[in-house]
Amino acid sequence: MAEMQDAQNAKFQKLRLQRFYLAQLNYLITYIVISVAWFAGQYQGSIWLMLSHIGLGLGTQSVFFALMRSNWNLRLNDPSMTNAQIAVAILLITYLLAFAGPLRGSLIMIYANIMVFGIFQLSRRDFLIHSGLALVCFGALITIEQHYQADTQRFTLNLVEWFILACFLAGLSMTGSYIRELRERLQQRHNTLQAHQETLRGMMGQLQNLATTDPLTGLANRRHFIQEAQRRMTLMRPTQQIGIALIDLDHFKRINDLYGHAAGDQVLQGFATLANSTLRDGDLIARFGGEEFVLLLGNANENALFQCVERLRLRFAGQVFDALPEGVHCTFSAGLALLQPEDDFEACLNDADQALYLAKNSGRNRSEIHQPSYA
Repeated sequence: MAEMQDAQNAKFQKLRLQRFYLAQLNYLITYIVISVAWFAGQYQGSIWLMLSHIGLGLGTQSVFFALMRSNWNLRLNDPSMTNAQIAVAILLITYLLAFAGPLRGSLIMIYANIMVFGIFQLSRRDFLIHSGLALVCFGALITIEQHYQADTQRFTLNLVEWFILACFLAGLSMTGSYIRELRERLQQRHNTLQAHQETLRGMMGQLQNLATTDPLTGLANRRHFIQEAQRRMTLMRPTQQIGIALIDLDHFKRINDLYGHAAGDQVLQGFATLANSTLRDGDLIARFGGEEFVLLLGNANENALFQCVERLRLRFAGQVFDALPEGVHCTFSAGLALLQPEDDFEACLNDADQALYLAKNSGRNRSEIHQPSYA
């Protein structure tokens, strides 16, 4: 879980850095524009004022970059530091506009460009706060300018620019907050859809499990066993053999009649648990019906098949069940057969069934291997 969280944090941190680099590109464009304006004689500030602005920009952005690279920003409620970055950018552009002279009217839209970077992060309240900060900063700028350089015509133009900026920022705030709300709704629908898909996959898994598993013992059912056996037959090499064993619990009806069906269920479940712990990982045991089970032993010869079933038979005969009286033990009889790649599966099952019939008639609690002479 911790590794998944670290991977997710690293992914989001990479996205934050990408957005940060994009913001730096906008800073660079602004610096280029101001430099061109200065060389053209349209920027009123001195070269030192322009360089000081660039220095402030580089300094503040270096701080944000260091916080992200060190992952310190992950401690914050807003790891993207969107509000802080926008506030800093608004103050920097205000400082820039103080010496923009006749270019100020063209450059005030940079305020709006700054707000665009918060379009997926900022709430309507945040948009309004930052818009208010921009309007206050620009309003303070033209007020100070009017105080030191009274010019009614210029002041009127500045007020018109302030009004235009206010209209643009108001519209951007409404649009930006709407886009964020729309994004959140889409994300919520996406999460809901994912939850439904997970639920559906879980239901499909349960249905698949019900279709292939015996609910009482947890073993594969007859249908799944036959499908899996036939699949494995198609993968057999010409020299390979598969062992088949039909297993029938001896006198199981008597257990149900004498001790109840709950005791019978415990015996069936106990056999399933024992079989799973005894067999190899590649072997397959299934409930064939009632008290009958079937075993599929991969890449087996006659001796390996017999030894495997005998080992299981002896362990089962010594198994103690709480639902049965002390001294009462259960046994099983088994019929064994070997399956070649060219053999018919149903015919092999029939051979194992004949061997099982022989084991029962020979006294039960034993295993018999099908011989061609029995056919």
